[in-house]
Amino acid sequence: MKFQIQQNKLRDEVKKRIFDGFGKQAIESTGINGLEEDPISFEIFNDQEFVGAIVVQSFWGQLHIKYLFVEKHYRGRGIARELMNHAIEFGKEQDCHFAFVETMSFQAPEFYQKMGFKIEFSRPGYAKNTCFYYLKKDLKNEVDAAIKKQVTRLGVYGVSIKDGNILLVQQKKGPYAGKLDFPGGGIEFGESPEQALRREFVEEVAMEFDSLQLIDNLTTTVEVSAMASDQAYTFFHVGMIYQLNGCRSTEKQVKQELEHIWIDPKTLSEDHCSNLLWKYTQFQMVNKRII
Repeated sequence: MKFQIQQNKLRDEVKKRIFDGFGKQAIESTGINGLEEDPISFEIFNDQEFVGAIVVQSFWGQLHIKYLFVEKHYRGRGIARELMNHAIEFGKEQDCHFAFVETMSFQAPEFYQKMGFKIEFSRPGYAKNTCFYYLKKDLKNEVDAAIKKQVTRLGVYGVSIKDGNILLVQQKKGPYAGKLDFPGGGIEFGESPEQALRREFVEEVAMEFDSLQLIDNLTTTVEVSAMASDQAYTFFHVGMIYQLNGCRSTEKQVKQELEHIWIDPKTLSEDHCSNLLWKYTQFQMVNKRII
């Protein structure tokens, strides 16, 4: 018998034959077909305009993140994070123990790491000095740990505006480590909210203020992975937001704990803000209060 090899673009009928064959072989060997479900796409549209999508597939009982894409002019708005969170929740509902993704070095390995994925192996040597990464996120342990540990914080935070810019700090630790945040913090035993905020402003940014006015109460929930802490936990944050007047450097001899900047709130992006700060700025933009 003489065989002939043909070169073609992959046709649906050939793809179906291949996958049906793989499925039959898997069932004969293990009793299950690990790819019996078709890929699922979670998509976002702005009216009729395509914004982005994430495509996932069950692979031997676990969640395979096949594709994640956001149109260029929509990037930097937290859309990829929203899509990924939706896919992860879907994986948990399907009782997947882990999710995994493959990506190249020029794509988004840092993004996946921020989302709690860990690099299990990498393979360099591809064209243009690129590297292939396989990353995995443990879903089962994350759920169990979050159930075991829950943290609630009530804090007071100050909004100081100067020449259209807002005063922010760079957090060093905690659930918002590395992100921009309001100056402020938790209320200690016996303190009033005003006393706590005045103390925090001196400690964090070496500043004082003349007066304050409560303008908002916000709540947010953050899932903190074991990568950012000794143990994964759910952080429930209640923030009392005060408008400050007469903010100035303190005359006290103190060493400020955090770096601070004055920044145009319109330049902020979700990836660089604490959840509380992002929620506040979005609310203010919608209501055109500080922008």
